[in-house]
Amino acid sequence: MRYGIFFNPNAGDGDAEESAKKMREKFEKAGHSADFLTAPDAEKAIKKVKEAIDDYDGLVAIGGDGSLNIVGTAFVQAGKAIPLGIIPGGTINNFAKRWHLPMDEEDAMDVILAGHQRKVGIAACDDRQKAIISSFTFGSFADISNEVRQSEKRKFGLIVYPLKALKQVGKDTSYPVEITADNYHEKLKVWFSLATTTHSIGGRPYVDTDYDELHVSILHNMRLRKLLQLLRFVFTGRLKDSDAMTYLETNKLEITPLTDKKIYSRIDGDKGPALPLTVEFLADFVPLYVPETHE
Repeated sequence: MRYGIFFNPNAGDGDAEESAKKMREKFEKAGHSADFLTAPDAEKAIKKVKEAIDDYDGLVAIGGDGSLNIVGTAFVQAGKAIPLGIIPGGTINNFAKRWHLPMDEEDAMDVILAGHQRKVGIAACDDRQKAIISSFTFGSFADISNEVRQSEKRKFGLIVYPLKALKQVGKDTSYPVEITADNYHEKLKVWFSLATTTHSIGGRPYVDTDYDELHVSILHNMRLRKLLQLLRFVFTGRLKDSDAMTYLETNKLEITPLTDKKIYSRIDGDKGPALPLTVEFLADFVPLYVPETHE
């Protein structure tokens, strides 16, 4: 068997490259071969992974949801996926936690070598040019995240987010959009919308159902006096019994802006394309290496 190992050589302190070397050694001891797949930027990495799909029996991605997005985007652009193993890293690992993948490096490698698979869903947007591994957002909070620079995060830490949020108060905090989903069509003033490919965030369920669909939460038609509800939503993903909250489960989500202002999305922790966008759920699209005891 021949495997590709994808990682970002510029991430962290070189930990990803060390993990890649360990994984390659384990593959070789098991009688397989493995090649490193790296590139200087995301666009070149997507192209490299996409071109390599037909050459490998499986692919290992090292990193968080952002790194996984590069692999997923290569898969959706190619229209097919090969078995995927994940060695979690980075700061956001919602997808790995949802599928009960070990956070420990050695344990994650053991799962990959064991070879047990199940097919899982991801999503795509921008005419299947961009994958959504875990989360798709737009609205005030997505704007705040998009505006925060890496240098600011390094200098101020997480406090930079509430500081930016305070600056938002009194500004245009909602966007008029038209939303179409399965059995749903409305025009809303949206403060924030979150669509996830799983029912959990950070390994914690935030909705009660576990259907293989898009789980969509829309915070809309809010007033500043409801800021406490807004904060509750940020920390829990829930706004029970609130007329300001719409929850949908759908295979397709169409979002059309009703304003000339550019509304940008945020996908898997990084800035995404601007609206209008159609988000599609691709059920059973990726064969994923998972622990045999946690399907």
